[in-house]
Amino acid sequence: MEITRKIIYLIMILPLLLSGCNQEDDIYEIFTSDTWHWNATYTTTNWEDDNNAKLHINLNSEKVYDINKDPNIYIIKFENDGNFSAKGNSISFTGNWGANPKDHSVSITNIKLQGNAAGLDKMFYDGIRTATFYRGSSLLLKLFNSAKNEFIQFHPQSKVKEQ
Repeated sequence: MEITRKIIYLIMILPLLLSGCNQEDDIYEIFTSDTWHWNATYTTTNWEDDNNAKLHINLNSEKVYDINKDPNIYIIKFENDGNFSAKGNSISFTGNWGANPKDHSVSITNIKLQGNAAGLDKMFYDGIRTATFYRGSSLLLKLFNSAKNEFIQFHPQSKVKEQ
């Protein structure tokens, strides 16, 4: 009876162990699972331990509120075919993207900007345009600059509520 119980237990947890494989390796699950909504930009001294990151010097609580008050602006949608489209408050832009799960690099290329990027629009645009590395899952995406000391953070748009 004890061996049967252990076998049943093993059969029950085996799918959890196998499905728990590193989700960070599935770039399509990470990037294309939803439309992403920018929620803030941060600075950090350690990109692998960015939980102690600080809000970017150019952001205060009022600006963070402005970023998050409408879930239909400051969004980016990555497509499976390597294209993306993004929309700020008064800008929109498109381009191509690619990612390498081995070194967590990301490339954002062939950007075509419509509108004048200023203020929060510029911070949004620059955060995406200069992205060189990524970290994330289907619940949170962080795009880092080449120095890995600044990142723009996104949540799935489907989880953002209007304020």
